[in-house]
Amino acid sequence: MITTIGNLIDLSSDILVELDNNFNIKLCNAKFKDYFGDITNFFSIFPLAYREVILRLIENAQKTLTPLNIRIPILRGEKQEIVYMKVFPVEKGLFISIRPQKSSSISEDIINSIDYGVILISKEGNLIYNNNYAKNYEEYWNELIKESLKQQDRNFEVNVKGKTFEVFQKEFERKISGKILLFRDITQIKRMHDLMSLVDRLSSVGLIAASLAHEIKNPLTSIKVLSQVLANDLSNDKKEIALRISRQIDRVNELISKLLIYTKPSKSKPVYVNPTEIINELEGIIYGQLISKKIRLYKDIDTNVEIFVDPKDLHQILLNLVLNSIDALSEGGYIKIEAGISGIVSTELEPLAYIKVIDNGCGIPREKLKEIFYPFYTTKKSGTGLGLFVVHKLVKDNGGMIEVESEVGQGTTFTIYFKGRVKNAKNNDSR
Repeated sequence: MITTIGNLIDLSSDILVELDNNFNIKLCNAKFKDYFGDITNFFSIFPLAYREVILRLIENAQKTLTPLNIRIPILRGEKQEIVYMKVFPVEKGLFISIRPQKSSSISEDIINSIDYGVILISKEGNLIYNNNYAKNYEEYWNELIKESLKQQDRNFEVNVKGKTFEVFQKEFERKISGKILLFRDITQIKRMHDLMSLVDRLSSVGLIAASLAHEIKNPLTSIKVLSQVLANDLSNDKKEIALRISRQIDRVNELISKLLIYTKPSKSKPVYVNPTEIINELEGIIYGQLISKKIRLYKDIDTNVEIFVDPKDLHQILLNLVLNSIDALSEGGYIKIEAGISGIVSTELEPLAYIKVIDNGCGIPREKLKEIFYPFYTTKKSGTGLGLFVVHKLVKDNGGMIEVESEVGQGTTFTIYFKGRVKNAKNNDSR
């Protein structure tokens, strides 16, 4: 019975052949026979002038156990063709893959059209075949293959160089033994899931916060009134103590007011806006702080991009993020604000615009990144821990997403995504 994997090997445009240690042909696929017929001397496929050189190269690969990859002419009848030949030392011999230039088969065309990487490897872990999708991730092959050789599970996920891959693997045994790996890059999908999970958790926090905030504000009002009455009747020293109580109550009230922003029904009114004007206005507000700390501000704004967001909310979001960056920077640091169209699309398959706020400040420890959007979490001595909490609320109210990347001692990048478009492009949105 011919299996699907067997068809893949036989119908591949690659010519496959296995030699024993004496360079005799042990096994070959259908493509080899189509090209060369029932030959017994492998070296007869090469022009006479090349045979000795090829023999020495293959002997060297066999002795050093090092794969060989060369471009070489072969004989097909009386004509010469240029091919790419790969030689892999295997147990008790050599495995050879020959790929003609500009040659393909129907099965390979189909395999090259799918949105999964397809890799065939020998049982020793040597690469036999890859499709076009896989070629886009060539730098990750070694780690994927290593993980596959360790894994017993048919399906698994693996992180390689900052990317997450979903991998399906199946062993095959025909003329050649090994594994077929199907993989795809799910890095963006994982990020989306993490963001949605955060939204769900913060929604629960918001309901609790609303209940507590309203219960706390009423007795605080009474305490403040009583402290002011006491201040009027006390001597200077004790009067100051009563006034301190009043000031601390004002501070608590301010914190509660900020917390309630998250729990109030959304009043955001998103429209398509060009972020350039808002960012320029923001620069004027923070100018004094930039000068005092000798911070450089860079802007890289695509002026043709329009973002679907409430302008007031965007102003507040960017102000909070930039103030965070200023606090994280020492003298002479920099902040960069970028805006443009991203390569990500929304669930409605519409393009997403992005705004990045980048700094080279102290950074955030990796294990703390998932906590920074929670209320009252702060690393500042005088911070309230509500700035990023409010940022997340406003981004969510405008149908956006936010993510953060940071490295301790290197800096932090906040990226906000909203629905976007290119100015003057045809758009049927009536809003």
